[in-house]
Amino acid sequence: MTEDWQFENRIEDMTDAQLQERIEAAMSFENAYPIRTIPYAGKVSQVVSYDFAELVARCPVTGYLDFYRAKIDFIPGNLLPELKSLKLYYFGFADLPISHEHLAARIYTEFCDVVKPVVCRLVITAGIRGGIETTVLVGEKEL
Repeated sequence: MTEDWQFENRIEDMTDAQLQERIEAAMSFENAYPIRTIPYAGKVSQVVSYDFAELVARCPVTGYLDFYRAKIDFIPGNLLPELKSLKLYYFGFADLPISHEHLAARIYTEFCDVVKPVVCRLVITAGIRGGIETTVLVGEKEL
């Protein structure tokens, strides 16, 4: 991680401008591990699901670890993600201070830009924080 992130104990200790700057930096941060692809030559339409229970990022305010489960369902076009590179891509978020919603938007957008699926859905489930269970769904509601 090349950024020198400054964290606070409470969201009230950050200004709106600081939060906006943090969000923009997280959304533009370059992941050190790009998703690599392999050709898909299966010649049948199929739904592929990848469920990853070890996604970690940091709270954008406190820097505490946030734990996630990421599930991608998609119908391949001409490409598939190479799975080791997808796992490393997920690991690339471990030190990034980013909210659940922004993390989901980044992963969905980058996966679709690289893999170019016919259709795609991403579901991010966050570990319960403050008694609130959070699920973020991006893309197709059903495949």
